[in-house]
Amino acid sequence: MLRALLLAFAGTVLAGCTVVDAGVGRGTSLPDWTWGGAGGYADVAWPANDILLTADVFGGPHSGALLSVDLWRLAHFEVGLFGLGLGLGPFQIGGGVGWYTPGAPASLHGSNPFVWSDHAAEHH
Repeated sequence: MLRALLLAFAGTVLAGCTVVDAGVGRGTSLPDWTWGGAGGYADVAWPANDILLTADVFGGPHSGALLSVDLWRLAHFEVGLFGLGLGLGPFQIGGGVGWYTPGAPASLHGSNPFVWSDHAAEHH
């Protein structure tokens, strides 16, 4: 019992001293990342899409996309040969390698709740 309590205490102390910095809220850089032939994005912002439904086969906003479907600002789905881009409401995430490297959809200015308005960066 004492060993379990010490282990739980040590785990709590170590977890409490760990800092994870994902850069959320700074607004100093775009949400896209690239590593050689791989790339990805993660963003919290409403897409700036005013069209109710769009669909592209063997095309789309990013090169190498095989299928792209957008349902207004509510859902985003994009598939590439070796990657995927998903969005549900303001939550956007995607990644791919090779010919398909997705990027975050254009977002409405000021729609990211983690970016203060005086430090906001516009995504293009």
